[in-house]
Amino acid sequence: MCDYGCRLTDAAPSVEVNGAAATCTNELGGIYYGKVLTANSIFCFNKVGTLLEDGKTIRWDDGVIWKRVTRPAY
Repeated sequence: MCDYGCRLTDAAPSVEVNGAAATCTNELGGIYYGKVLTANSIFCFNKVGTLLEDGKTIRWDDGVIWKRVTRPAY
């Protein structure tokens, strides 16, 4: 979920890492292809996202914050 600096939409932002490649989906559902920079950072959307120490939060260099939410088991 987008926690700060978000656009109001129904799309869930996401990041999928496959080796050195990253596929990122923004809050509008737009897909972007990026790359892994380090063990804790990726480049997508023409900006750098850093995974914080909690392992659940990505802080993008423009101030936007994404937080991982777990889906309830049904």
